[in-house]
Amino acid sequence: MKKFISCIVCFYIIIDISCAQKEKKAQAFLKYEYVVKDSIKVSYEQRVYRNPYNGFVELRYALSDTTEQKYIPLFQGVPFVSYQKKSKTLVGELLTEQSQKKFGIRQWFPFKEYKVDFSLLPQFTAKFGNFDNPVEAKINLLLNTQLYLGRGLALTTGIAFPLINDLDKQSMRLRLAPTFLNKFLVFQRANFMSLSAGLFYKDQYGINMQYRYFDVNKHWSFGLEGSYTGYYRISGDYFEYQKPEHILLLGDISYRIYKHDLTLKLSGGQYLYEDRGIRFDFIRQFTNVEIGFYVLKTMNGTSVGFNFAVPIPPGSILKSKHFHWRTADEFRWEYLYVKGYNMGERYRTGYQLDEKLRMYHSNYWKNQLRNNY
Repeated sequence: MKKFISCIVCFYIIIDISCAQKEKKAQAFLKYEYVVKDSIKVSYEQRVYRNPYNGFVELRYALSDTTEQKYIPLFQGVPFVSYQKKSKTLVGELLTEQSQKKFGIRQWFPFKEYKVDFSLLPQFTAKFGNFDNPVEAKINLLLNTQLYLGRGLALTTGIAFPLINDLDKQSMRLRLAPTFLNKFLVFQRANFMSLSAGLFYKDQYGINMQYRYFDVNKHWSFGLEGSYTGYYRISGDYFEYQKPEHILLLGDISYRIYKHDLTLKLSGGQYLYEDRGIRFDFIRQFTNVEIGFYVLKTMNGTSVGFNFAVPIPPGSILKSKHFHWRTADEFRWEYLYVKGYNMGERYRTGYQLDEKLRMYHSNYWKNQLRNNY
């Protein structure tokens, strides 16, 4: 009798564990959008994880996949690379132009394939060194949404909630967050472009173009960035702006050291306010965090600084089949030791091509897989 009761208890425990596992996998799967699966490949989009490798690992878990299927992550509905786990290694390769056409968004306004997506992004601007007020800060919380309008085409907009401002005279009332259109393009396998127009961060509006040659299996990459922008400010119930007058034109070349996921980057050209110079960056990628140090020399002076990018917890807050409320995938911040001289000034659009693409380097993924064994 005791053996029978023990068997019944064990049976119910196994059933309970199995149900819990299924529920956990179902919840994990809700983080993904536009998942298309066949016997050979899985294409998908995820906007939760800063590190796309984490999205790859969790999707394999959610699908209970132990095979050697190829996984094709999408960015704004555009495929450009595939990854295949083979035993204790991983193979990453750029897609051919023919393969790119088979996956991703193929029509305008693909609202049925994507969730209604909202994200929270903190903004932090600070000035240090004032004797009476050592840290003058401006902190906003942005509630953003991103709407996919077509293949590679996305509209980003939102509401800015001011929290603290002892840095300038901008109103503490709710206002429109940076709002812009972005088009992400891939051509001839290893050539990438990002085209943006609208109201950007750091009070600049206008147009921005970025180009980058990047191969997920190569040490070297290089890029160009150009823009034509002007000043704008939304404060309270009024909108002020000045005619576009700032031309930014920069070029860079990067070399990746595989062993420790280090990137050495030399860039130069014309920054905002007609300041010209060069900059050298030393960037180290960890699993979820990126840390960089740099030296900058321009017409307006010489200085050093650092920057970092970290994921924003908790990630998913509320999710369902058609809705997702989350924190933004990353918080990125940069500090320059010398301030106040318009030295090497620039602004941000939604993303920088080099920052985004180096997250997909095959060696970065291989190192993470290797560290898990």
